[in-house]
Amino acid sequence: MKNNKVFWGDLHSHCNISYGDGKLAHAVCRASKQLDFCTITGHAFWPDISKINHLKSIKNYHLKGFQKLKKKWNKILIDLKKLEKKYIINIFPSYEWHSLKYGDHNVINKNFNLKLISSDNIDTLKKCISKDSFVIPHHIGYGKNKRGINWEYFNESKSPFVEIFSMHGLSLEEVNSFKMLHDMGTLSGDGTATYGWSKGYKFGIIGSTDHHAGYPGSYGSGLIGVIAKNKKKSTLWSSLKNKNVYAVSGDKIELFFTINNKIMGSEIKKRKLNNISIYAKSLNEISHGILFKNDRKFDLFTPDNKKIKNSGSLNFEWGWGDKKKVFDWNIEIKFIKAAIQEYQTCFKGIPKLSPNDSKILKINNIALPNNLIKYRNKIVIKSKTIGNSTLKDDNTQAVKLRIKFQKNSYIILKINKKSYKIFLEDIINEGSKTIFTDKWLSQLFKVGPFSYDHLNFLKYKKDKIKMKNNDRYRVEIIQKNNHRAWSSPIWIKN
Repeated sequence: MKNNKVFWGDLHSHCNISYGDGKLAHAVCRASKQLDFCTITGHAFWPDISKINHLKSIKNYHLKGFQKLKKKWNKILIDLKKLEKKYIINIFPSYEWHSLKYGDHNVINKNFNLKLISSDNIDTLKKCISKDSFVIPHHIGYGKNKRGINWEYFNESKSPFVEIFSMHGLSLEEVNSFKMLHDMGTLSGDGTATYGWSKGYKFGIIGSTDHHAGYPGSYGSGLIGVIAKNKKKSTLWSSLKNKNVYAVSGDKIELFFTINNKIMGSEIKKRKLNNISIYAKSLNEISHGILFKNDRKFDLFTPDNKKIKNSGSLNFEWGWGDKKKVFDWNIEIKFIKAAIQEYQTCFKGIPKLSPNDSKILKINNIALPNNLIKYRNKIVIKSKTIGNSTLKDDNTQAVKLRIKFQKNSYIILKINKKSYKIFLEDIINEGSKTIFTDKWLSQLFKVGPFSYDHLNFLKYKKDKIKMKNNDRYRVEIIQKNNHRAWSSPIWIKN
């Protein structure tokens, strides 16, 4: 764990290079504001698409998207290389290969020499692609013959990890808090990660958005955390290959999990007595952590009760209001007698998984270029929002701050030239404050909640644990707001 850090990415997002919305340059720009690495995925192939001849409109937009990508692929690779340099973000090019029989996979490449290669058979595809490519299954929970994973054809060498969380929902285990609601169907027991592990396969797990409107890293739709020494492209790729990865639902929960000083994704030799160490850190209050052994709860642990005075995290969120109207935000958050130590943006795109989703997406390119500038004790934000289109679509934007403060600290909040003075003590003692920008049903700005730092950290150590050959251990961190982190396992070698 020593000298390792967490780097954040999205290895599955789409824009208008195939079917989808949002310009390529906009997508990379948005990714650079809150990620260390990303891919922009093009829809490329579906060998058994003839089996959906009864769904003519779906078949047509896929085929049209494939042709569009193929025609411009070489230029896309050139553009991605330029955008990587311009926005100082690591980009791994990728394309999507669909299949009813084998499940959907993304071919992800280390460099910008990725060739569009297809096959009727997943095994042949894996043999034909470059040695510097991964073939990553996603939305695996739909199950066999339903565009979910088919474990009979799983190959650990080409698929060191699988995508278990995205806009589609969670495919970790059959009973979970994130339902799969897409018209493709719901979770199948034989499509879960726990089912694959039970069959003896060794793979890591990640989250990525599968966002279809040019917003990699769209908050709340899944991210991958990579454990690595630095964020050089080659270092990140090595960590991906070694399964040193984990998934989060939205909040960037830093998670370090080791057994005998070996990090998640490792296979380790059994010792007579073994040591487990877990450390988690967030900008939100953590409820508890769970250590699993062979997918059964082994231990539960909670944050330390010892309060850290004058240090904690504060959330700011804005949006709501009219569902069809774009609202411009000019926000200034200035702290008096308090200092900003750390911040995280929670910017997101309008939810979209297919061309049939969200007709209001025509405003996407103008509506969501969120921008934040941090000064010493001040944050300035320019943002555009629209109201929530349904009770399940959250189009709000947010930022989370860790601050050091005093008893009489306060905030000078400016929203579109209107000023508000808010004492931090009032937020701590009374809870969040909401501000309407105009009359009732106008757009809202929310200050809070606040959580003390001791509630945002988890430490767990357990020594002298007896382990058996083929045991596997993994960790889940649960926040009070229901956002989670799921580690890749550590396996005990046979």
